[in-house]
This record gives sequence, C-alpha cells and structure tokens, in this order.
Amino acid sequence: MLNRSVPSGHDHHTDAELMICTARGDETALEELYRRYSPRVYALLLRMLGAREEAEEVLQDTFVQIFREARRYQPDRAGVAAFVFTIARNLALSRLRSRAARPQKEEDRDLHDPEQELGLWQENDREGRVLVQRALAGLSPEERQLLEESFYWGYSHPELAERHNVPLGTVKTKIRRALLKLREFLSGAQVREGGE
Repeated sequence: MLNRSVPSGHDHHTDAELMICTARGDETALEELYRRYSPRVYALLLRMLGAREEAEEVLQDTFVQIFREARRYQPDRAGVAAFVFTIARNLALSRLRSRAARPQKEEDRDLHDPEQELGLWQENDREGRVLVQRALAGLSPEERQLLEESFYWGYSHPELAERHNVPLGTVKTKIRRALLKLREFLSGAQVREGGE
C-alpha cells in the first residue's frame, strides 16, 4: 500500500491538508505522509523496540492506524507530527507491554507528550532535526534523561519519581521546565533564522 518511490501528487500539500485527504480515504495522501514521516517514526520505533523487524512491523501498523484514525485528527489540538508520533509511540508501548519487556500500570499513567516538542520542526525543514538536537543538547543530563525515559520508554511520572528517588512534584516540575526550555530554544532559533 505504501510506496515511497512513486510521487503521490500531494507533495505540495501541507501535512494538515494531507490529513484531511487521508480522512476522506485518499491513499495517495497517506503515502505522502508516509514519505515525510516514516524515517523519523522508524528511528523512534527502533530506539524504543531495539529490533529492526519489530520496528518495521509497528511502522506499517502506525500508518494503517493513521489511515483509520485520520478523521479524528484535530489541528487545533496538536500538529500532525504530534498525532503521528503519538500513534507510533502508543503502538510501540503496547508491543513492549505485550512482550513483558517492562510491566506498566495503565491506571497511573500521567505522561507528558514530549513528541509535541520534538516534532516542532516544519514538515519540509531538513535543518529542523538539527535544531531539535541542539535544543536537547542544551538541557542538563538529568532533564534529558527524564524526557527520554518519559517519551521513549513510557515511564509515568510516579514511576520516574520512584526510579530516581525524588518527589513526584519535582519530576513534574523538571519535565515541564525541560519542555519549556526546548520550546523557547526552538522558537528563538526559528525567529533568528526567519530574521536573517
């Protein structure tokens, strides 16, 4: 179904327009979303799952689910990147739970969504990924670790508090502060680049 080598005719559309077309059942719009997002989504899945075959399976499942769920996308709530990465991440976490890699308690999950911050670069911006990496490098090792454990490994805030032996409020504050730093760095970098 998904073929990256054939131009879809949607390459001039924004991501949000592609989601609207996908919601109407347009598979070529889904193929363009796949072309734009699959390398980054695959990298995330490989990091989370640690196995190429599983990452490839979950990548395909992600875009099948995007096709099914596209009509639920609400542009006023989150960007397309956040929508795509949230689906991928949730599928990967389900896969981790099913293979009992790390037991999780559904009822106490209180996850922030760093993917909304990590997906801030524009859809056709090749320098965006570098900007995000620079922003992450500006965080303290502790902030970076908390974000990674929350985002990549799906630890809830209570689990992080227990893992690091710090109060729950401290974990929430540190993650909030780290996300704010990311947002400030990225918006400042975009303003600087736009003004040059």
